[in-house]
Parts: sequence; C-alpha cells; structure tokens
Amino acid sequence: MTQDKEKLLEQLEALKLFPKSKLVRELQKQIKTKLEKIQKKELVKSETKVENATKQTRSSKLKKYHRYLRMIRDNFPDLKYSDIRKQFSQRKKGGDVSIPDVVWQNPSP
Repeated sequence: MTQDKEKLLEQLEALKLFPKSKLVRELQKQIKTKLEKIQKKELVKSETKVENATKQTRSSKLKKYHRYLRMIRDNFPDLKYSDIRKQFSQRKKGGDVSIPDVVWQNPSP
C-alpha cells in the first residue's frame, strides 16, 4: 500500500514539470482519485482493527457473567445457582430480590 502511494505521489510531482494542459489535468485527477481510494482502504483497515480489538467475544462475556454469579454463590451457599441467576435477572429488570445490593455491587468476600 505505501509503495503504491509513493509511486502515485512521484507521478504527481513528475506531472508538475509539464505545462498545464487538458491531458495533464486529467492524469492528475486520476492519480488523486487513486490516492483517495488507497487512503480510504487504509482507514477501513485501521477501523476494523480497532473494532476487533474492542469487541469482546461471546465466550468471554459469558465467562465474566458466570464468574460473577459464582462469586455471589460463594457468599450465599444455601441458594442454588439457578435461583441466583433468576434473582440477577429480576434485579436487572428493577425488581426486589433477597440478596442485598451490597453483594451485587461487590461480590468478593
């Protein structure tokens, strides 16, 4: 990509030596459009790299979710895991649950 870009820039500089004519202007325009296409491709590639880096995979999200619920289960061993999941979903919806808010905020003992 950078080699193509450098070649196109060199061609633009070389065209400055010629007198301004219709053909020279057309060539300059073509070279500039090619440069713009290359820059757009580079932007798209950099954006996709950033997006891929910031995206979390589904498995990593589920790992965090289950690790969080296991920490809460450690504080309340008498409750079943499924009951904790139900209470968690109720709490997300804004309902009342038997587990205090303090535990939901920081489940580590």
